[in-house]
Amino acid sequence: MPKGGAAMRSSYTPTGAGTAATRAGRCGGAGVQRQSVATMPTLADPPLAEARALPPLVERLRALRCLVAVERHGSAARAAEAIHLSQPAVTRAILELERLHDVRLFERAAKGMMPTVLGSRLARRADVLLLHLARGASEAFAAAPPLPGAPPAPGRFAAAVSAAALKALLAVAVAGSEARAAQALGVSQPSVHGALRELERQLGLTLFHKSARGTRLTFAGEALLRRVKLACAEARAMEGDIAAWRGEIRGRIVIGALPLSVSIFLPRAVDALRRRHPEVEILITDGTYESLMQKLLEADVDIILGALRTGAVSAEVRQEVLFEDELAVVARVGHPCLSAPSPDLGELLRWEWVVPLAGTPASVALHRAFASRGLPPPAGCLQANSPSLTRELVLQTDRLALSSRGQLGEAQGAGAGGLCIVPVALPGTVRPIGAVIRSLGEPSPDLQAFLAELRAAVPAGPA
Repeated sequence: MPKGGAAMRSSYTPTGAGTAATRAGRCGGAGVQRQSVATMPTLADPPLAEARALPPLVERLRALRCLVAVERHGSAARAAEAIHLSQPAVTRAILELERLHDVRLFERAAKGMMPTVLGSRLARRADVLLLHLARGASEAFAAAPPLPGAPPAPGRFAAAVSAAALKALLAVAVAGSEARAAQALGVSQPSVHGALRELERQLGLTLFHKSARGTRLTFAGEALLRRVKLACAEARAMEGDIAAWRGEIRGRIVIGALPLSVSIFLPRAVDALRRRHPEVEILITDGTYESLMQKLLEADVDIILGALRTGAVSAEVRQEVLFEDELAVVARVGHPCLSAPSPDLGELLRWEWVVPLAGTPASVALHRAFASRGLPPPAGCLQANSPSLTRELVLQTDRLALSSRGQLGEAQGAGAGGLCIVPVALPGTVRPIGAVIRSLGEPSPDLQAFLAELRAAVPAGPA
């Protein structure tokens, strides 16, 4: 349970609402490129290269605070009073943002300042960015007791933290030491040390542990890091909004692909997106649902595709069903089980299986199908999460496995790349296939374009 009671109330008041997240595990840079714990990173490594700079808009945190305040209060004077700056400082900050990106964010009038369409969109994004920082402070405060004698102030964090402090946090999380973080950022080690100590002073928490092996984050530091990375993702989305305002869709999408079914629609969607918007970079990684969900909640993945969970899911994500797909039993061409004209599900227990990982939707469906016939599930099985490895195990042995019927088509007995669908009913194995994205805020323009291509690429009818 959170500690500190009223101390967790933020003086920054976001327009959105949401739930607190659980502590996230330590992670490296953005995207799917991960630094192995067994090797020491070098400055040429992508995560460290990305640690050198925040998204440009995060470098202007003060201007983003002014943007949100002016949009909310309707004038530079009222905004200045709300965020405790002078009116000229607020005016300058807005003008600098407009000049930097060559856009108009507000229409000026005698009665105040009215946001343009782009200004309103960017203000909403900036509001979510600041909300992530505020929640990062609260979640860090909930993860660890405050320092003795330190006045905790998580409520002021989003309004007071500097870009330099966020850069130091991200760089140390990637580099593993203050010295290497300083080298990556091109500053002195005392500068990094001072920025990290300032973070701890602002929150009244121990965020880092130093040892002879380097600097690692505490649980509180990990909680803060996750939200800072989500804030950076929102800043990148703001840059995408500005590009889209000029008619350009650009950015980078990291896709987390679950086993089975995604090959039905993902290749077509990716190809269509790249044809229409060649400036969008796409990275695809696979993994278990749990590992990809953690990456999604840490801003290391932008979207998860595959079989959706039908039970309770995190309040931090939302799911979209694209279509339904049914599972089928597959065997190699010439497998002995195919000699029977109408094989029975019970007869298939004679053979060894490659089954999905326990707890996955495919595994639950397999158990349900056998239970509906009063049969135990295949025993003593080999479990695999890799479709390619499962395929090879089936092709090269007499093992049976599950596959997506839509992926294989109706290749019963004919062979689809060496595989055949075994003509046996699997009741209760229809699964919703779709996308999972973060729920707070709006998808970036490039991700919105990709979602549109996904919807267009799904099968027209039942798989």
